[in-house]
Amino acid sequence: MLVQAVLRVAGDQVCQNQFVTKKDLPSSSNHRSFDKAEEGSAGDKGRVDWRNIWEIMSAQFLLGSAMLVYRADFAVTVSQRYGTSNTSNGYISALSSTVATLTGFAVGSIADVYAGNTRRMFLHAAVAESFSLLMTAIAPNVTLFIVCHTALAFATAVGRVASIQTLLDRGSKRHTGALIGTSATVMSVARMFAPTASGVSQELLSYFGPYFLSTALSVTGTIVFLIIPSKTHTETHTE
Repeated sequence: MLVQAVLRVAGDQVCQNQFVTKKDLPSSSNHRSFDKAEEGSAGDKGRVDWRNIWEIMSAQFLLGSAMLVYRADFAVTVSQRYGTSNTSNGYISALSSTVATLTGFAVGSIADVYAGNTRRMFLHAAVAESFSLLMTAIAPNVTLFIVCHTALAFATAVGRVASIQTLLDRGSKRHTGALIGTSATVMSVARMFAPTASGVSQELLSYFGPYFLSTALSVTGTIVFLIIPSKTHTETHTE
């Protein structure tokens, strides 16, 4: 009888301990809530902060559209303005392409001058592009036009690289694909928009239309990028 009483007391104590342990543990609903909270937090971290890069996308679209409008009917407008032949137009295009190619090899050295500040390099390239477009629009002779056209090729080659790098610096390593894909989509929209805009401007303002329209687009893109302050604390591409 004494042994039975001891066993009964021990069994009651074990049951009481198990009840307390189950009471202290979180319920299955709490587990699900915790898992959902973790999933929501991970989802937030995986999203691209578009508010942090919208001005870069806008500047890319406007500056890219400016160059596409400028080049849409390049040979026709140059021939109408200065009476150049198709051979001369080919030489002008070849010169600008050569300058752009050589600039592409030198972009790394140019970036070193800016000590990795790609945003400033992009801004300077945008200003140079706007000024070059303005000068091509008002160039009184073909010689000055060729000089400005060559400077424009240099500015756009630098700006093309600087814009992509600035965009990536605003994001993180896991967003590289989304950022590059979105940038390509923005430029595809610009390519669709440019021929129509160039034709309409040429219809309204003769052969000066595309030059003044491209200048206006480039200046607008530069102003947008200039007046929007850069965030001090941003995620870097090496995050």
